[in-house]
Amino acid sequence: MILDNLWLESVYCSLAASKGCKKAIPVIKSRAIIKGGFIGKKTTLTMIYEWIGIFKLGTKILWHYFHVLMLRPSFLLFAGFLSLLSYFGSDCHAEDWWSPSVSYQKVVDRAKQGSPYYQGLLGIYLRSGEAGCVVNLKLSKQWSQAAARKDHPFGNYNLANLAMLEGDFETATRMYQDAALLLQRRASDGDPVSMYCMGEIDFQVIPTNVPRALELFKKAADKGYPQAQATIGALYLKGLPGLLEKDHKKGITLLSKAVRSKSLTARFNLGMAYYNGDGVSKDPLKASQWLRIAERQNFSEAQYTLGLLLLEGSGGIEKNTSEGLSLLRKAASQEHQLAILYLKKREGTGGTMAIKPQASNDATRKTYATDDRSTLERARQHYTGVGKTKDYETAYRLFLPLAQGGNSEAARFVGLMKLTGQGTARDTKSARQWLSIAAQKGDQVALRLLDEYKSLF
Repeated sequence: MILDNLWLESVYCSLAASKGCKKAIPVIKSRAIIKGGFIGKKTTLTMIYEWIGIFKLGTKILWHYFHVLMLRPSFLLFAGFLSLLSYFGSDCHAEDWWSPSVSYQKVVDRAKQGSPYYQGLLGIYLRSGEAGCVVNLKLSKQWSQAAARKDHPFGNYNLANLAMLEGDFETATRMYQDAALLLQRRASDGDPVSMYCMGEIDFQVIPTNVPRALELFKKAADKGYPQAQATIGALYLKGLPGLLEKDHKKGITLLSKAVRSKSLTARFNLGMAYYNGDGVSKDPLKASQWLRIAERQNFSEAQYTLGLLLLEGSGGIEKNTSEGLSLLRKAASQEHQLAILYLKKREGTGGTMAIKPQASNDATRKTYATDDRSTLERARQHYTGVGKTKDYETAYRLFLPLAQGGNSEAARFVGLMKLTGQGTARDTKSARQWLSIAAQKGDQVALRLLDEYKSLF
């Protein structure tokens, strides 16, 4: 709305006149003459001085009324209401930001109280195992959906990550895009979690923006966010040509800080650093120790990686086929795509056996895993009844993963049990295959059995 200057002057002077200002009356008359088109004999200089006087007078009158209005209780109440409305209507508040003093319990409590920020953050924690919590993808999805329903970007961001784990890249891309705009705004405001989330999107979602992603990771790490420290720390160990100089000291320092904050990302990345020899001396045994800590938090990537290491049994890690396959099945039960493909290729199944996640308690958790030699001995004892109660089903259950792992003696026992129907269903075709595998690996007993029972095959 554009107001006429002369009309404004008349209003100001009328207000002054109503307050007893006699000087304003002739001004009102002169303005009425001007409005009516009769300027009279006033000079230009006189009019300029008059305008300046009117402006000063009008300013004083407005300030008077504003001062009086400010003292009224109704105005103060209204101003307070507007202030609260502005506060609660804003997208993010400093007190809702994560800081190093925020405990995991506070995240849980605030999420239960209905804070969309902490609901989304809890979803991120339960997916990535931050602050020492056990990974629970089902709960992660539920909290993320709660945040998404309130239009908080953490919700869609984490649901996109969960979709990636399931191999649904189309849904993941759409949800990343939905989250990106709000995340970028919150990151610009200084929220460290938003910085990390936006950095991850820039780093891996096409079209990528790696330079910006690195800056966001660094800023979030500087603010103490452990997941960012773990990520940029691992990147420093490898370096990115032309973008990030390799810096082993800085990388290990950042990873160590994040490990002290019980970051699962840091524990896993440190394990991989020891496995690959990035920034530290290559040490597969030490790598497996860190991977075990990450695995106890039900982290599928750690389960998959450690499972493969145990199946290979190299670099000082004792081969353990049974535990290795068990870990791969755990990873597959959480939709780990590489674990599913590996088990399909090896066993002809998806390996999606339901496995209850184990609680994370590093101090008291007991491990009953044994190496292949011990497992083979136990299987023999159950088969023969020497040293243990004869139990063909238990013997078969112990022999089978060893046979699948390439143990010739176990393959011979599986073939024999398939042939006789002891501990498993009788299947002569399968028996011949297992005995042939054992014979090809040089097992003379299997070779003799194939010759003796060739009429059955």
